[in-house]
Amino acid sequence: MTTEIKRIVLYGGNKLSMMFYLGIRKYFPHLYITVVYLYTGFINIPDPIAENAWAKISYIKYGDYDMLEAVFRGNDAIICTLDSKDTRYQIGLINTAEAAGIKVLVPAHYRIDVDTPILSKYSQRVDIRKIYRALKKSSLKYIIVAAGFSVEDFLAPHFGWDFANNSVLIHGDGTSVNSFTPIADLVRYTVAAVLRIDEFHGRKLRIATYTLSVLDWVAAVEAATGQKFLVRHQKQHPPLRDLKKTNGMSVAWWRAKCEMINILDQGGGLVDWSPHPLDNNLLPEVVPTPINEIIQKAYSLAHK
Repeated sequence: MTTEIKRIVLYGGNKLSMMFYLGIRKYFPHLYITVVYLYTGFINIPDPIAENAWAKISYIKYGDYDMLEAVFRGNDAIICTLDSKDTRYQIGLINTAEAAGIKVLVPAHYRIDVDTPILSKYSQRVDIRKIYRALKKSSLKYIIVAAGFSVEDFLAPHFGWDFANNSVLIHGDGTSVNSFTPIADLVRYTVAAVLRIDEFHGRKLRIATYTLSVLDWVAAVEAATGQKFLVRHQKQHPPLRDLKKTNGMSVAWWRAKCEMINILDQGGGLVDWSPHPLDNNLLPEVVPTPINEIIQKAYSLAHK
């Protein structure tokens, strides 16, 4: 019997939830969406999400699994947008989804493949594998998505890009190849696979819109913008105290970013490492975003 998906829950209530909401409304308008915002105290509601005929918002306190189960009932699938480090909440999510009669769950962590040999010392590897084991033991159908680096996150100052001044600071030599996927493509591939869950259940879906080195990105940015970029190389990261001064972000935030920069430098973001090919061709209904489009958008935002 084919698994029918009509109602999807976006679990997390963060920026990624908002991007999934907008993408589903645009590309899968027949689906009904429930957005679950998790909170501890103050609640901040992004403006683009409003309660209407095709969507509902629920506010659940972290750890209130009884309320969560009540909200989940009657829905078909859950896409989790929590940070992968929130292991206990994801395992609690799996148990609650199963109790509520959910058919399909996509766990968080849509980027690197933690099973890549290069990432044997990745700080979140053990916790993410706990989530995977819990899924396998459950009665839920599931897909694990590995999509490489988010392009929107990569084309940003913390990865060395300075579009306002046409320059880029590269950590290392910039020759390691990694996988990259725009958020819009991540949404489309993920939801398309959920709608075809009987074909993809239990597998790791490896997708990437672009497979490039940082130097390849520099060439692509120059071609898309018509601007020559000043390229500088740096072997070591600036001290965390200096990074903290640049934009007021926490040391923990920068420590996580520095780890991702190290992974980028090593090529640890490549999701189609041997012998695992990309699965893009299994979802031909998804048309990838042209690279010029994503670059020009990031460049224009920096020049507003």
